[in-house]
Amino acid sequence: MSGEPIAMVAGARRWTARATSVPGIEAELSRIWSAAARESHEAHLSARARALALGDPHLAGRLDVAGDVGVRMRTSVLTLVAVAQRPETSERALDAINMLAMRHPSRALVLCPGDPGGPSWIDAGIHAECRVAGRSGAETCTERIVVRTGGEIEQHLVGLVQPLLIHDLPVVLWWLDDPPIGRHRFGDLLAICDRLLVDSGSFGGDGGAAHLAALAEVCGAGRPVVHDIGWMRLTLWRELLAGLFEHPLLAPELPAARTLRIDVLRPGDTLRLTKAALFAGWLAATLGWVVGAPLAASRGADTLVGTFLGERGAVRVEVRPVRDAGDDRLRSPGSLVRVELELGRRGHEVRARVTRQADHLLATADWSGAEVSRRAGRLEPFGEAPYLAEALERAGPDRLLGRAIERAVQLLGA
Repeated sequence: MSGEPIAMVAGARRWTARATSVPGIEAELSRIWSAAARESHEAHLSARARALALGDPHLAGRLDVAGDVGVRMRTSVLTLVAVAQRPETSERALDAINMLAMRHPSRALVLCPGDPGGPSWIDAGIHAECRVAGRSGAETCTERIVVRTGGEIEQHLVGLVQPLLIHDLPVVLWWLDDPPIGRHRFGDLLAICDRLLVDSGSFGGDGGAAHLAALAEVCGAGRPVVHDIGWMRLTLWRELLAGLFEHPLLAPELPAARTLRIDVLRPGDTLRLTKAALFAGWLAATLGWVVGAPLAASRGADTLVGTFLGERGAVRVEVRPVRDAGDDRLRSPGSLVRVELELGRRGHEVRARVTRQADHLLATADWSGAEVSRRAGRLEPFGEAPYLAEALERAGPDRLLGRAIERAVQLLGA
């Protein structure tokens, strides 16, 4: 254990501690914030000046009580609970949390369940930090608790989490990798959370269909609010394709859609379909299509073929796996490589497509072979921090996501 803050030249104060039980974690947090309160008391500032520095005038009058644990010198706006069952995913979670710490101050619990066999054990590393903003002088304080567990406690994570939640603040559950939707350990955590963040693009199993179907049930229940990194990564794809139809020649052709082709990356044996299905589901939900036939393997080819029923008849859906995306940095199975929508009435043909380039997407539309619209957009870096930030900022549901997931599940036949 370390009870003394580390002085930082950039105006930051840090505390670290370890604990081997939930009461021990609570005791260490209390000790840390008591030490922080004492330091404020000894700084020869008025109560109001100290409260204003902390960005919370309501604390004025309470800071004079040295060691008062109620003086929580933090500015947390929520509790973030991240469950990472592999070392590499826990590192990714911590990277994203650290990047957002000052922008979204929170109590972040990173749970790393280990081997469920043997006796139960807990090893928690506690890190608290207070940093003073250069211009305003306000102090922002955050907490990060990395809890590694083993034994049967993995089946009762809610009992570990619940005592560590901050009263009356929203709770965001971020489950990295495949969420065990339907299992009691997941359901128990879900019951105490206000928002759920997952990444459907990483769903394994049968191309992700079963996990997506389970996620549709969570969306249908209405609580918690669901956020999906896989869906967020499709935002630029959706915006660029929709933007092509702002052209006056193209907009009237939307009811005459005939074929939707989606190329997805399949670098090895793993075929993930969730991103392709979500993109198709978004288009179907937007244009009022319903599923006529789910995706099925085409005879003699790797292509999966299904059908939507649109305003003017059937719309063929083709999902085509490709081995090489032409970009050495793209390795994730199921990532979109190209989408193409074929439309048109008798006498002319329209093709609208979005193609992945090295660091951007290029969208073009042809009218009877002549290009009439062209757009481009830069891709975000692969890191998860921007998507985590969106989930932390957006408290309400994304209604379009729910409808897209519903169509996607039907298209996958799940």
